[in-house]
Amino acid sequence: MTQQTRSRYLDYLPAIYHQHPFLGQFLLPFEEVLAGFEGLLDTIDHYFAPALTDGEFLPWLATWVALVLDEEWDETKRRRLISEAVELYRWRGTVYGLKRYLEIYAGLVPEIREWSWPGGMQIGVASQIGSITPPDASLARIEEVSHRQPPQYDSYYVVDTVDIQGEPRRLYYNTADVERVAVNDDGSVDLWLFSPGGGPSTLTTHHAPAAITRRDRLVDDLYNLTIESEGGPQSVEYQGNTLLVDEIELPYRFVVDVRVPLKDLDSVKLDKVRAIVDLEKPAHTMYYLKLTPVASRYTLEPMQIGVRSSIGLDTTVA
Repeated sequence: MTQQTRSRYLDYLPAIYHQHPFLGQFLLPFEEVLAGFEGLLDTIDHYFAPALTDGEFLPWLATWVALVLDEEWDETKRRRLISEAVELYRWRGTVYGLKRYLEIYAGLVPEIREWSWPGGMQIGVASQIGSITPPDASLARIEEVSHRQPPQYDSYYVVDTVDIQGEPRRLYYNTADVERVAVNDDGSVDLWLFSPGGGPSTLTTHHAPAAITRRDRLVDDLYNLTIESEGGPQSVEYQGNTLLVDEIELPYRFVVDVRVPLKDLDSVKLDKVRAIVDLEKPAHTMYYLKLTPVASRYTLEPMQIGVRSSIGLDTTVA
């Protein structure tokens, strides 16, 4: 009897059963049916490994860890979430757990600042809008605008500080170059500036003591107002001035700054990020959500010998 006409299952039986060809042929249909189960058992681990299983099998596998997958997430993110679900449950309600969940979805580690809340412009506390208050704003009209030292940018920060000799010094920063501003309790000001080439921002300037002002073509603009009153028209000067406070300290509140690679910006949805924070944040807390696009630090730029090219780590070609 040839190999094609007998079942290989016959090899597992005692030699006495090999003498008649009927049994080898009889076992062939059973081998064909059971061979499919053997193939399934050989790859059964694929059904329990999020990185190996078929994409259509992911929703069923997610039920093993009490997850309901969002179909708008791409397959790579869903596989990663399933594989880390149990660990994320252990860290729910903590900064680490929230950071890791958002990293899986958005692609980069977010920045979470606890006991923080956006300050912005604070009327009567940290801002000055103009230097005069007309008796009746409806009776005031601008006669002319005179510019002293025209501003460099349409929108910018002005830092009033002192130099090492203690002399007053005024610095200007284009808002397009500034990612974040912090006004500290000790009277100092910190600015995070975007790195050249679109790299991640770093704390690049620290001024102490200092005051910072956000200006929009107001820094050196003097307005001559004419106020109509019972005693006749009165001329006064008006200068705009609004102080910016980036963040203030408030209990049970925090700022979530989600960093998103530029290439993934279109795929990251604000409502999805908010759902993650609502799920993972501690109860009875409030949060402020920001999405910050981040360019890759490996973005290629044209090489310019003697300007900004380097060989290796720290060798500059002059």
